[in-house]
Amino acid sequence: MLLQLINVEKTYSNFGIETVALNDINLSVNQGEFVSIMGPSGCGKSSLLNIMGLLDKPTKGEVIFLGDKVSQSNSSKRAFLRRNHIGFVFQSFNLIEELTIYENIELPLMYLKVSASERKKRVGELMERLHIAHKSNYFPQQISGGQQQRAAVARALISKPNLILADEPTGNLDSARGQEVMEMLVELNEEGTSVVMVTHSSTAAEYSQRIIHLFDGQLVTENLKRVTN
Repeated sequence: MLLQLINVEKTYSNFGIETVALNDINLSVNQGEFVSIMGPSGCGKSSLLNIMGLLDKPTKGEVIFLGDKVSQSNSSKRAFLRRNHIGFVFQSFNLIEELTIYENIELPLMYLKVSASERKKRVGELMERLHIAHKSNYFPQQISGGQQQRAAVARALISKPNLILADEPTGNLDSARGQEVMEMLVELNEEGTSVVMVTHSSTAAEYSQRIIHLFDGQLVTENLKRVTN
């Protein structure tokens, strides 16, 4: 078991008014799974992804990651787990405009204190694989949205994470570029990387093995889709 949520609740308080974002969520993700999370706006998808990515803590319940209870771990431990085991892909790409594509992808390895020679090797290989090596010295605003998303995926993968969390990864792309990104995520998943994706797109969700539907902060349905070898 890679990740498990047990009776997870998340409540936000604002001016004395409590809002329940997640209510009694029980969910597990195995190593090598591709899971899509769907639901209307405001149903709790982003809150769930933030808890799964150790960016936020549940109000109640337990989060178990790589066999370790991490629900109330301190910020240093959670940051360590994120850096070493989790990659994030966002709808808005979140590339740093002042850095080249190469430098954006290299950045996580610098935080991990990987040697310069190893960084060069790994970034070069990954950019070749994702067909953006020819854009190495370009800045984000100089390349297409599809290429920016490929760079964002490369940045998420460069530390060789166990889990990729993707938040609407095709949301800002046309259908052709969106299909390319989904096929890339499927390829990575088939090589053993777990993927959890939040999406409004039923077309994108069809690429996953399981589709989880949320409504009003609760898991309402779960469907098995693609089956891998």
